[in-house]
Amino acid sequence: MSFYPLESKNRLKEGYLRRVNVAGRDLLLLHSAGITRLIENRCPHDGSPLFMGRLQQGCLRCPKHGISFELENGHPIGGDVVADVGPLVSLTLTSEGDQVGIIIDET
Repeated sequence: MSFYPLESKNRLKEGYLRRVNVAGRDLLLLHSAGITRLIENRCPHDGSPLFMGRLQQGCLRCPKHGISFELENGHPIGGDVVADVGPLVSLTLTSEGDQVGIIIDET
């Protein structure tokens, strides 16, 4: 298991959104309303990429259908098809020194 750094903590300002690739996975590192998350770069509704989404007030809005997802828990909160939409897929972040990142298994 190894720590894979993604960003310096002091760069995680309101509205931070960065697309990253970790071990072949397309992910988004996000920060809004004091919440930092690492999620899969795909909408649970239909798999559309989220990296062009709008991030504000602790929510990420899907650019395709307008569904908003709370960063705190990943649950959908708006749009026309919310009843059938699952939560965002989130990965566990950790920190080491001034870096935020993820632990990856290299085996």
